Amino acid sequence: MDSFPTFNFLTLKLVSTLYLVGTPIGNLEDISLRALNVLKQVALIAAEDTRTARQLLAHFQIHTPVISYYEHSKVSKLDRILATLETGDVAVISEAGMPGLSDPGYELVHAALALGIRVTPIPGPSAVLAALVGSGVAADKFYYLGFLPREPRARRKLLESVAAEPLTLIAFEAPHRLRDALEDMEKIFGTREMCAARELTKMYEEFLRGPIPQIRQHFQSTEPRGEFTLIIAGQTTDRRRQTADETPWDEARIRREVRALLQKGVPRTEAVKRVARLSRRERREVYELSLKESR
Repeated sequence: MDSFPTFNFLTLKLVSTLYLVGTPIGNLEDISLRALNVLKQVALIAAEDTRTARQLLAHFQIHTPVISYYEHSKVSKLDRILATLETGDVAVISEAGMPGLSDPGYELVHAALALGIRVTPIPGPSAVLAALVGSGVAADKFYYLGFLPREPRARRKLLESVAAEPLTLIAFEAPHRLRDALEDMEKIFGTREMCAARELTKMYEEFLRGPIPQIRQHFQSTEPRGEFTLIIAGQTTDRRRQTADETPWDEARIRREVRALLQKGVPRTEAVKRVARLSRRERREVYELSLKESR
């Protein structure tokens, strides 16, 4: 990962601002007054999807120039956006929700910061948080996975890597891949509770809650429609078992648990962290034991 940009604050001159503007994920009434004012006042709007952006701007009678900025155009459009920021403010909007999450906004933010340009978020709707708080699954701590990989093997590898994670899991999935994703989840996560949220804030908004097998069976007979946000309960079996019998993990069990995670493709550092948390041992101790196992 690139190092965070640094600069001399004594010579830094902030002449403009890059705004990260949250836009509706469905219902246009969810946009904030602050967001509308910013979109009206900036010199340029960089949009992940210009068609969606123009519909939004037309609805609120905003006539600010728009430029496309998406995954495959980010390199060619970056220079123009940065040039605009030399003399005026720019707003970034994603297709829906907050920019910078699962879109190319990160690269633009990093480049702007490196040039001493101020970056300001304008909070707005988020499918991640909307689905989480409405799911009925624990929302105090969560692990955001973004879009699940399109390739089945990569998807299964990702799901297996978080199978022992006690935090609530959140992922996006397209309707045409939902059935396969749910089948993988049932094989890997078993009967955990989950929620499949679709069409959030729209007319046909729906929250389907229940054990993973029940949700999977529902979509065997019902065609998945709309973009899905999936909320899956974290793994708690090992923690409940340990709390119930209060039996400390011995070295053999620690090595066995680390080995099982490594075989699933989990990086050693991550496997050590998880086992240390579940066994209530120091990470260094678990790490050393894992190295003995591999010799």
